[in-house]
Amino acid sequence: MKIAKVSGDEMMLECFRLNEKGVWELDSYMEGDNIELKSVNFASPIDLIYEDVVLGEL
Repeated sequence: MKIAKVSGDEMMLECFRLNEKGVWELDSYMEGDNIELKSVNFASPIDLIYEDVVLGEL
């Protein structure tokens, strides 16, 4: 099981993954990082996800 949290205030994505021992693990991605979500066969630079987003203006 995975949960992805995408920030609207800064270029940041947090991916929480439940490991085989039932413990949640966190992978954090920031500006310049490449995101890889193997469970859904997705990979992308985080910059492309935020390409047309104006951060901090909700």
